[in-house]
Amino acid sequence: METIAPGDEPAEHRRRVVFLRFLSLLRPYKWRVGVAVLLMFLGTALTLPGPWLTRIAIDKALNNPSAPLDFRLKLLALVVLASVALLVARSIVAYLRDLLIILLGQRLAFDLRFKLYKHLQKLSLRFYDTRHTGRILSRVMWDVDAIQQLTQGGLVELVVDAVMVVAIAGAILYINWKLGLIALGMMPLYALTFLYYRPEIVRISRRIRRKVADISARIHERISGVRVVKSFAREPAEVREFVHDIRENFHLTMHRDKLGTRLRTISQFIAGLAGALILLIGGAMVVKGTLSLGSYVAFTTYLGMLYAPIVGLIRVSDTIQRAMVSMERIFDLLDTEPDVKEPPRPIRLEPIEGEVEFKGVWFEYEKGKPVLRDINLKVRPGEVVALVGPSGAGKTSLVNLIPRFYDPVKGRVLIDGVDVRKLCLRTLRKQIAFVLQENILFSGTVKENIKYGKPDATDEEVILAAKMANAHEFIMQLPEGYDTEVGERGLKLSGGEKQRIAIARAILRDPRILVLDEATSNLDAESERLVQEALKRLMRGRTTFIIAHRLSTVLAADRIVVLCEGRIVEEGSHEELLARDGLYAHLFRTQFGALGRLANIEEAMDSLLVTHGPK
Repeated sequence: METIAPGDEPAEHRRRVVFLRFLSLLRPYKWRVGVAVLLMFLGTALTLPGPWLTRIAIDKALNNPSAPLDFRLKLLALVVLASVALLVARSIVAYLRDLLIILLGQRLAFDLRFKLYKHLQKLSLRFYDTRHTGRILSRVMWDVDAIQQLTQGGLVELVVDAVMVVAIAGAILYINWKLGLIALGMMPLYALTFLYYRPEIVRISRRIRRKVADISARIHERISGVRVVKSFAREPAEVREFVHDIRENFHLTMHRDKLGTRLRTISQFIAGLAGALILLIGGAMVVKGTLSLGSYVAFTTYLGMLYAPIVGLIRVSDTIQRAMVSMERIFDLLDTEPDVKEPPRPIRLEPIEGEVEFKGVWFEYEKGKPVLRDINLKVRPGEVVALVGPSGAGKTSLVNLIPRFYDPVKGRVLIDGVDVRKLCLRTLRKQIAFVLQENILFSGTVKENIKYGKPDATDEEVILAAKMANAHEFIMQLPEGYDTEVGERGLKLSGGEKQRIAIARAILRDPRILVLDEATSNLDAESERLVQEALKRLMRGRTTFIIAHRLSTVLAADRIVVLCEGRIVEEGSHEELLARDGLYAHLFRTQFGALGRLANIEEAMDSLLVTHGPK
């Protein structure tokens, strides 16, 4: 399948490739498309005889005084019956065609959203680090909607109108070729008008799509952070900035629609001008007797039917241009390759012992700017390691390499002696659990959130995990107990309650490797006590990495690893590090007397490095 690299190819060629890729999406529905096309042709065939029957009625019945009255009345009745029969048949065909096309559009939208969402699940964290959630949402929802509208409306009109133009052109040439050439002679003017306005409409449509994506991103971001907005009393400023964005979108949309209206108006003027010429020349032919009245009426009726689909084709072109922009954005997303890929022959290491080793590991988010430098560290199964260092030292980056959220640029990360890049991703991640400072709970019930890592868990297992996490008591006090809705991101729960549910989720998963990003930060004393108790139960017998911010957490570790500027500068127990009189010891001797037992290590180290620099 061809891929799109914007800017590498001429715009026209790129659009052609994009449209061909869109048509390839219809391949699974080829029988539906085929039946729909047949119904379109049948509908056109049932539309064309109407003016011809009118011609017969006028020339043979209404305007034929020499024929017997009985013959004229019977002929008129037959024409009316035939017209009604055609109307009924045409209505049935149109209904079936539209129903099939709607089903096709809905099915395509369903499958396309499924494909996009499935692909998004495969993309690594690096992709999400550089994309706004609102823009991703815009592609999955609004861009797919644009393609659905094209499938259900645009393509139908395109095919029907194109067939109608060809068929009607043949009919008017058959009735009178001279008048037919005059009428068809106006068509190049249509084409020139369309070609003149099309590039600008495409360009503006692209800008509108980008602006809509930006607006979606802003709405998502600000609603997610509504507490920050309100705490800083930024509501008026947010409204002003939002109005600025939607005003810009308004002007862009108006400019595009004005161009579209101008295009349609010019097209209608050309159609009116052609009608006037036909009235003049065709009327003269009728007066002279070289063209029958019935033929003239049929010709003008066909002419009206001809210019309507031409205007329709121009209108559809606008829909197609908008959809083309959406297609480019969707294919751009589908063509994005994940940085972290499943190995060709993955090793299923299950269950793991829990030994973790970093060998000469270098890692960077931006090329040439390493955040981890030559990391060598071996952690025994069941060992508890506290990672200590100033902000930006690389603590979180280091633990993110264990489940392959990212891959190192140099060196290896080993689990039980096997490079993680050789392991089955799903099997690896099933045996690792994270409990973070800010744990995400999804909309749903308490039970559903606890079962997130193990959907097949029984109610008894859920309750046991909650009890071990010191969460059962508060859960039972909720209005619906375990069936209580937690709200978006768990907004109905306190910080301590969310932490304990996250711990219960990790306990139920029963991981061999555990990563804790100081789960007791910003909690009141009672919540912290309950969380600390739950964490002790969770850590028992598991290889644990703790990104430590508090002295109490550091003292609970078997080993302390001190990172600074992406390197391991010290490691050992609390007593060993104090005895070495290095960065860690200097930090505690100079800072903890003033900061107290629950001092924030990260902030203290930041302060120390600003004052003295790394030792």
